[in-house]
Amino acid sequence: MDLSSGVIYRFKNYKFEDDQSHRDKYTIVLHSNPKEAVLIHSLTTSQNKLSVPEIHYGCSMYNNRFPYFFFPAGNVIGDQNFSFSKNTFIFFANNIRREPVEKFEKAAKEIFGMTYLGKLLPEELKRIIKCALKSKLITRDIESVLIELKHKL
Repeated sequence: MDLSSGVIYRFKNYKFEDDQSHRDKYTIVLHSNPKEAVLIHSLTTSQNKLSVPEIHYGCSMYNNRFPYFFFPAGNVIGDQNFSFSKNTFIFFANNIRREPVEKFEKAAKEIFGMTYLGKLLPEELKRIIKCALKSKLITRDIESVLIELKHKL
């Protein structure tokens, strides 16, 4: 399983805890080492629940407090011509998480059908990381990992 920075996976029929529905969801690997991965954890969404403007591609702030990243449908962001089929948001709240690699790989094989979709273009990954770093809700340890990764890109 490729857990290098920028890899995009789709979970087939992800089961949501809040309403028990099943829909495809995406995750983006930000960083990994042999023991753990730092992921944007399946909270990319086509649902605009905050009613934020959908006109600005990239990073924006909601109420000058909450950063989010917006991808217009069809905009190629990956090395294999990957694009989201719907307008898609990443709302940076508590969705950047550390996951043990073993647990993530086991869930991918046994619970979810997971599909590799390609890798974010380096400049795209850097833009997402910069946006995530604007969030006051990410932990300091994850913040330090993202700062280090941003400087490497």
